[in-house]
Amino acid sequence: MIFRNRAAAFAAAGAAGVIAAGAFAAPAFAATSADLAIKASGTTIAVGAPGKNATVSLINKSDVDAKGILVGLDISKLDTKLVDIDESGCNRREDGIILCGIEGDTIPAGADIDWAFPLSRTLEGLPGDGGGEGGTGTGPAGSITAFILHDGEDPDESNNEVTVDVKVEGTGPDLAVFAPDVDQAATVVNGNIKFSGALNPGGKSGVYYRIENHGDAAAAGLKISVKLPKGVTFTEVEENCEYNASKTSLVCNYENFGLIPAKDDTNANDKLFSGYGFFNLITVGENVKPGSLTGGTVTVEPLAAATTPSIAKEAAPALPKNIAGVQAKDVDATDNSDDFAVVVAKATGGGGGGGLPVTGPQAGLIGGIGVAVLAAGGAMFVMARRRRVVLVIPGDEKPTA
Repeated sequence: MIFRNRAAAFAAAGAAGVIAAGAFAAPAFAATSADLAIKASGTTIAVGAPGKNATVSLINKSDVDAKGILVGLDISKLDTKLVDIDESGCNRREDGIILCGIEGDTIPAGADIDWAFPLSRTLEGLPGDGGGEGGTGTGPAGSITAFILHDGEDPDESNNEVTVDVKVEGTGPDLAVFAPDVDQAATVVNGNIKFSGALNPGGKSGVYYRIENHGDAAAAGLKISVKLPKGVTFTEVEENCEYNASKTSLVCNYENFGLIPAKDDTNANDKLFSGYGFFNLITVGENVKPGSLTGGTVTVEPLAAATTPSIAKEAAPALPKNIAGVQAKDVDATDNSDDFAVVVAKATGGGGGGGLPVTGPQAGLIGGIGVAVLAAGGAMFVMARRRRVVLVIPGDEKPTA
């Protein structure tokens, strides 16, 4: 199902308009058109979980901005008696197709934008309501096809759509990581990281990522791996992490640093969290050419599953010393990695980005993300994703430590 342009997608959906009036007019074909791609992940829901946020990655593989973006979800083959999708922020489904826009209507050259769509188990699919393990509420739930369109003709339409199976199966932690592109310089003052201004050759910034647990069991520990794009290195070496010789990749094992399931994150006053934000300080090489440096990846794995949240509670106040752990099985490994790019701007005037103060061995931990983001209906979290992903605590435009 490849729609050749946005008008065809609207015709297929029977839609008169989406999101904001006039947001999607007739395509104005560009002389040089962008090459877009789309990927999807996170469509397996744990048996004991009510749902999760699946993700599509919107990728601009070209050196020109892509404008007039339209994202579509074909749910005509989704078994909505078991699993349904929340289209809030988009137009309502028509003939099984949901059409959505993104903030700014543009994907910059070389950008990789994460865009979430919430999956929830319906009444018939929930345990105790005709479902449950071994009942009608588990197993295959059909499939979803995601597609992306923009103004102009895409030179390679083969990667403009992706189909993924939706399932309810497995029990245990279900970790997901979200790593937005790095497109601004950063400074660190008194342990707080602040993003502001263009990131130039020789400049410094931070890779920010968020890790969440959408499963039905707590993760007792985390293994985090970060790979940087070519031309970028880590600014400092953090305690309890292992780096390669060129300081372009790291692995951190936190055996006693756990996350409870999002479904259990209902108390804003406790020290139990279902999500955490991290950052690692980076430096762009002096001789790096301006543009989008691709190839960055953040990967997370659970080190052990916990049957009770007590382990996560004990680990919440601070990062423990690094000791070896035992890897646990993740319910859905498709969303355990996320790619990011480092966007380098052309220097204007003064050159590099200056120095960052040393922030200590726990610099990478921003803080726990609790009920305010993950459990209060998910409204602010979801709506931020329907636009361009920033992945911050509501009220902040950029993460602070």
